[in-house]
Amino acid sequence: MNGMQISNLTKRYGSRIVLSDISLHLAEGRIYGIMGENGAGKSTLFRCVSGLEKHEGTVSLDDGMRVGYLNDTPYFYPLVTAKEFVEFSLKARNEAINEAEINGLNRKFRLPLQQYPSRYSMGMKKRLMLFILMLQHNDIYILDEPFNGLDLEGCILLRKWLNDMRGQGKLIIVSSHITSALTDICNEIFYIHQGRIAGSFKDKNAAEIEAEIGKFIMNDNSAGL
Repeated sequence: MNGMQISNLTKRYGSRIVLSDISLHLAEGRIYGIMGENGAGKSTLFRCVSGLEKHEGTVSLDDGMRVGYLNDTPYFYPLVTAKEFVEFSLKARNEAINEAEINGLNRKFRLPLQQYPSRYSMGMKKRLMLFILMLQHNDIYILDEPFNGLDLEGCILLRKWLNDMRGQGKLIIVSSHITSALTDICNEIFYIHQGRIAGSFKDKNAAEIEAEIGKFIMNDNSAGL
């Protein structure tokens, strides 16, 4: 398989269908972008393929593949320091606590690890979650709106790391509302509209993709008149 196979994935909340018949093959060594309006089903799809929500259909991985997931709204317990949270997250994945690696990576991130991350800014919280993902050595990375809240330096660090992970053969799935953030790094971008894959884009720039997506939005607006 060499990656992830999503077959006929459907997600319902009661009678409401949030995702309908999603089928994708996602290969290792590639970065895939997911775009869609608010409520289109992006975050639900990420939770399903990460194993956090039950669903119809199947998500198949190569044996032994480990998945790292970054949600769009990080939460931290009030009286746990960032260092304690890092160590807990590594132990939960049976990863050794390598102080040299932690300190070396933090020379780039410059996080106050002895402080409570519940008091961090949103940008620093996002940095901490990315910091932990980088230490976990996963095979698949699923990142929901990772660029939100990051400053310029954080965005540069994230893009470099994503490209490095692709070069190491990792599979990466990332969502963003910023089209250019995805066209800069993705091999292919999928557009989710009303719970379905409505389009996919390769070798197109941000303006071309937005023009295509605009057609769906205009059709919806016209239908509502």
